[in-house]
Amino acid sequence: MRSITPTPSLVLAKHVGNDVVRRVAPYTIESYPELVREVAALAYQNKDYLLFYRGQDRDYLNKAGSSSYYPTIYRKDVLTAHEIRLRFDMLELAEHLLAEAFDSGGLEGRQDVRRKSYIAWSILQHYKVCDTPLLDFTHSLRAAATFAQYNNREERGIVAVFGLPYTTNRITYNSEHDLVIVRLLSICPPLALRPYFQEGYLAGTLDITRDYIDKSELDFNNRLVAKFSIPNNPSFWGKDFAGIPEPLLFPPDDRMAEICARVKTRLIDDMKNVFMT
Repeated sequence: MRSITPTPSLVLAKHVGNDVVRRVAPYTIESYPELVREVAALAYQNKDYLLFYRGQDRDYLNKAGSSSYYPTIYRKDVLTAHEIRLRFDMLELAEHLLAEAFDSGGLEGRQDVRRKSYIAWSILQHYKVCDTPLLDFTHSLRAAATFAQYNNREERGIVAVFGLPYTTNRITYNSEHDLVIVRLLSICPPLALRPYFQEGYLAGTLDITRDYIDKSELDFNNRLVAKFSIPNNPSFWGKDFAGIPEPLLFPPDDRMAEICARVKTRLIDDMKNVFMT
């Protein structure tokens, strides 16, 4: 993907100095209204990009000390050609099993799942069936802050801000930036409840390949605009705001979650059989 040089707000310019965002500590934020104001300043300063967010329990650093945001299929400091082939083989099998599940259930959208890999990959990634070349984002700052605190055992969480091209369709292909962006709510059938409140998107490099030359080109730290550290306690939200409740983030009656759980079980069983033969 093409890297960008974002324009920082006045506060962040002082914080980052002559360095780059991915190499400095996250900027400390103490309240949700403060976070909204800082992100609003970034949106104004970076009009060429649409801002997306990720909430994480901590700032994950690579060996060079920089924040790293690889899609799951590429995560590992040293990834051998054999390992990457195995991961893509597993993804191909998962894609096939998901299409079978859609067909057997007569589910709406089954033709798209079978014909368009980006749609199948988006579902597999978002419902954590297997590793994919796509990374989860959200267009909701509230959702990102909620995820930064969700199941977090640390004192603080991280909200990272990324600048991506403006979207034009449910699947946006941008050759200038070498990116594809998928709007999850537009590609999932109505029985998938999880995307409703998460405002989920997925993004990846346009020409997905297992035979990359420089893996760093696949790292979304190339699109990092800012990263914030927020307190992991309810006081962050104050009296006027609140995080998204867990039953809304992960609805218990989400049929797509049930389907993907069965696909994951079959995938694990099938991969075991491959290794045993």
